[in-house]
Amino acid sequence: MGALLRAFWGMIPISAIALPYALLGWPLLASRRRRRMAARRASATAAVDCAVFLVAFLVFCLVTMPVGDSADSTLDLVPGADVAAALSSDGSLWQVIGNVLLLCPLGALLPLRVRRLRALPRIALAALIASVLVEGTQYLIHTGRVTSADDVLLNAAGATLGAALSRRGWRTLDPAPPVPVAIPLPRRTICEAPTLTLRVPRSVWDTRYAAIAHPERQ
Repeated sequence: MGALLRAFWGMIPISAIALPYALLGWPLLASRRRRRMAARRASATAAVDCAVFLVAFLVFCLVTMPVGDSADSTLDLVPGADVAAALSSDGSLWQVIGNVLLLCPLGALLPLRVRRLRALPRIALAALIASVLVEGTQYLIHTGRVTSADDVLLNAAGATLGAALSRRGWRTLDPAPPVPVAIPLPRRTICEAPTLTLRVPRSVWDTRYAAIAHPERQ
């Protein structure tokens, strides 16, 4: 444990500097989002986003920090070899625990904001790809680290574990569904045809009646 702390002592000042920025960005981002969403949801989504960026930044700093005096990187592609060495009497169990916990916070937080990652196989695949990129970067920049297949598998397992622990709360930050509004049916009004009344003078009626009653006079 002491050797691990000595190797990554530089993360303490980096975390102390990055944390106030995240805490300052939280209310600023929340106040900006209150213009288009409820205050409670704006504050919650801003907190999750700031936490994601903080964890991603710290992970990036951690995996690119040089370890030891050697500038050469070691490549170990045999699955299980690194874990067996860590569990041996001369190894360190904290190395295995650290690899599991490395992407665990991101696995727990990302499904809250990214709907396409709300499935454990998708989280595992995304974490596997991200871990391969991280390990490949470590090997290319020569930071004195060991690039191993076990680190990739442990990182993916940790992200999947984090997603499984937060699975019940994946939909807590989703916008509320719109309330259905009852639209009344239009009333059909039947219009009656207007009645046309003609007033015929009495003289005209007398003339027609006389023509019908006495046709011989015509």
